[in-house]
Amino acid sequence: MYNISMEFKTPTIKDSALAFAISFAVSQVAILVFTLLGTTFCNLAHIDISTFELFLNNAYGYFILVIILNSALIGCFLYFNKKKDNNIVSKPKTSKILLYILVASATFFMLSPIINCVDSLLEHLKIPLNTIPYDLKSLNGIELTFSILSFVIIPPIVEEFLFRGFIFKGLKSGGKAFSIILSALMFSIFHMSIDQTVYPILVGLLLAVIMYYENNILYCITVHLTNNALSFIFAYFNLSLSYKHWSFILLAIVLFVIFLSVVLFFTFWKSKNTKGATEKTDYKYLFITLTIMVIIWLLVVTTKK
Repeated sequence: MYNISMEFKTPTIKDSALAFAISFAVSQVAILVFTLLGTTFCNLAHIDISTFELFLNNAYGYFILVIILNSALIGCFLYFNKKKDNNIVSKPKTSKILLYILVASATFFMLSPIINCVDSLLEHLKIPLNTIPYDLKSLNGIELTFSILSFVIIPPIVEEFLFRGFIFKGLKSGGKAFSIILSALMFSIFHMSIDQTVYPILVGLLLAVIMYYENNILYCITVHLTNNALSFIFAYFNLSLSYKHWSFILLAIVLFVIFLSVVLFFTFWKSKNTKGATEKTDYKYLFITLTIMVIIWLLVVTTKK
């Protein structure tokens, strides 16, 4: 009698490296194809290209871009996660959901001052910042709903499944600190923006720590979603935690050091849950992938206007 059962394997570092590179490539190609189709249609219909650009910079057009990008990412996750022993979803506890909402809120208010200091420095250096491409206050109900989906709900869910649900899990064979720090770095590189470098690394560290100890992607989604929701609320009401007095900068540094100290403590703390490298690992694909992605990142941030 033949054994026809499907063989499941744990994600590896090679899997993570390939998922990281291919998901970026597929998502960028998908957006490029959509953009080319839009401009081609405008040319054939004798419509000014600026009309299509305006469409991409309103709530409806941006929503379509988000759907295309995240569909590509979730497709990559499903492709790489097939035939993998990767249980990342379990029934969450209400008490922990509430706890992680508080953690996300505290993280937002602790890191916002230092991020605003970084943004002020980038503005001083005349480096463009990534912001919501349209005025949230001018939106009607439907447009606001699409915007909430685009910025608050869809990206946190998809990004967590890909980065913490697969890429981080594959990196775990390299050790606890290795997987937490490197997955946060990859999460930051993926955003391909100089002003979205520090914050994704810091939040990526926190999310990886949560995933390591909880092994439940729903808690990571809770933190990510809460963080994006607070950012959206601040943007909608035009609120800011930025202040250029020296005391504010000092407070920002203190809060940053506290946050980083706590996260790194749980990253390097040798507990019973700590899992080091337990199998032979292949870093070749990871090294090649990171090298290529860093080069692309440098090209993007140095040529972006």
